Amino acid sequence: MKSRSSVEGPGRNPSASAILGALVAFVLCIAVTELMLFQEQQRQAKQRQLVVTNLAGEVRGLLEGELNASLHLTSGLIAYIQSGRGNLIAGEIEPWLSGLIKQGRHIRNIGLAPGNRIAYIYPLAGNEAALGLYYPDNPLQWPAVEQAMRTRQPILAGPVKLKQGGSGFIYRIPVFLSQGGYWGIISTVVNADELLDLVTQAAHRQGLQISLVAINEKASARQSVIVGELDPAQALARLQVTVPGGQWQLNAAPLNADDSLDHALLFRGVGWSIAGLVALLVFLLVNANARRSATLEALNASQQRFTRAFETAPQGMALLDLNEACLDANEALCTLLGYSRDELRGLRLSALTESEDGLTGSAGIVGAISATHSVVNQEQRFLSKTGEPIDCQMSVALVEANPSYLIVQVQDIREHKRLERLKREFVSTVSHELRTPLTSIAGSLGLIVGGVLGQVPERMQHLLEIAHLNSLRLGQLINDLLDMDKLVAGKMQFNLVEQSLQPLLEQAVASYTSYAEKYRVTYRLVGESAADVFVDSMRIQQVLANYMSNAAKFSPAGSDVTVQITEDGSKVRVAVTDVGPGIPEEFRARIFQKFSQADSSDTRNRGGTGLGLAISKELIQRMGGSVGFESVVGAGSTFWFELPRHGSGESNTRQVAGVSG
Repeated sequence: MKSRSSVEGPGRNPSASAILGALVAFVLCIAVTELMLFQEQQRQAKQRQLVVTNLAGEVRGLLEGELNASLHLTSGLIAYIQSGRGNLIAGEIEPWLSGLIKQGRHIRNIGLAPGNRIAYIYPLAGNEAALGLYYPDNPLQWPAVEQAMRTRQPILAGPVKLKQGGSGFIYRIPVFLSQGGYWGIISTVVNADELLDLVTQAAHRQGLQISLVAINEKASARQSVIVGELDPAQALARLQVTVPGGQWQLNAAPLNADDSLDHALLFRGVGWSIAGLVALLVFLLVNANARRSATLEALNASQQRFTRAFETAPQGMALLDLNEACLDANEALCTLLGYSRDELRGLRLSALTESEDGLTGSAGIVGAISATHSVVNQEQRFLSKTGEPIDCQMSVALVEANPSYLIVQVQDIREHKRLERLKREFVSTVSHELRTPLTSIAGSLGLIVGGVLGQVPERMQHLLEIAHLNSLRLGQLINDLLDMDKLVAGKMQFNLVEQSLQPLLEQAVASYTSYAEKYRVTYRLVGESAADVFVDSMRIQQVLANYMSNAAKFSPAGSDVTVQITEDGSKVRVAVTDVGPGIPEEFRARIFQKFSQADSSDTRNRGGTGLGLAISKELIQRMGGSVGFESVVGAGSTFWFELPRHGSGESNTRQVAGVSG
């Protein structure tokens, strides 16, 4: 018996090492599986959060888009009010408001409150009670209005209960005139029920439940619920919605229950399998390796494309380090400058250009790019290997990498400049050749029209007068072309002397009185100034002639044209004002450009070459001044120029091409 027990014992009881090994292996597999399961759950949670955030972002985009589409329409009223200097014309404002209501998607009404009292409201039907409302007397609305006035920023309030029924958001825009004075409030009421219902339905279609709450500006905490019953603590996504004067928070969570538990159980079962664990590890390794290989291939392809573009570009290209030393150059740049690629490497930009400071002066290229946050583009004169100057157009961009470098493009513009010079010389030559015979023709026609050579038949007299007038206009056009050509070429002579501006204005008014009588208008000089300016009196008279003749031509008969002089610190301003039809909005941007006229019929009806204002601008700028204008359609225009007072510091630093005296 004894021997039998001793034989059977070891076979029935496994060894401790085997049990321990099995236990360790089992625990290790469980630990690895549970760890991977935990990570997978975290990934799924993040994925759900990302999906909810993206969907909530679309809902927020819809909310902001609908809200902005309604609110920003009324911003155009500010320009209308400012252009009218705060004056509202009932016949004009009602179509404005009607059009905005029709274009807005959720606008219930728009009110205008000059001086904080509602004077206009559209539509009036159903809103009569709001007409005449004085905001300071309304304790519920005055704080928001006062905040808008203080911050000079629009404010969106609400939702608030409306007397007309339902709820609405109130968007208030403070209006300040161009002089800085406060005008009043533009109030827009947006249908909150309609807008919020639209947003809620859109969220449901995306499978989301949402809530929208207003955020307290100081405490950054929830202040009030706008719509929805979702608790922010249960939300997977919390997005900020910036509105004028405040912030909202959009909270979102899935509409349906999470089914990730079933997936976790399945994952746990698969994870307990050694084969699954190995397969997953292999998949992760292979996937990581594939992504690394794809990244390297994409980088290599990108480098090859850049190299091909760099080498085959028709314009010169170079790579510089941040010290402006050449790292490499393409064949086009080598051909242009006459250097080999090895000779260019290491050369600084300043060694290749006529300017000692390189492209952008002492600040350097990197400093210029940092200041403008963009590509630097500038005309630059390069020097070839033999010292020949080459006019080029150069652009430089900073490529932020490790290390960062500069990429330079150089375009030869010598042919372009030669053609421009030939064009100017052609215009100048033709103009000179035409002026002498044209002067003779105009003089002869003037003698005939004036009756010096005897009476001519009545029918011929009319044709001769037309020919004489057109010859004078053509002569003026040629003179203007020659003046503009001289200004562009820097050949216009300026006899700048210190003198008082007041006598020049008096002389101009006296000299052009007969011209004004032809249009039955009167020049009136307003203001006095003893200020001295450093100008060419003949060029000042030329500018005044352009301003005053334009004002006379466009003024109604019997009206006055005002020539006013004022002083403002170190500057003296001369303004010529008429009460004509004004300048159309679409023409104002090019008013001082060459051959610019508001209507092609102006040349036939009122004469002129379209060069007068362009020449005036060039003349004043060459004398250190500036020009400008203000105009109200239907009320007239004011054209002005400003000159620095002599001795103010500005006039002493000017350099004018072609100065004599």
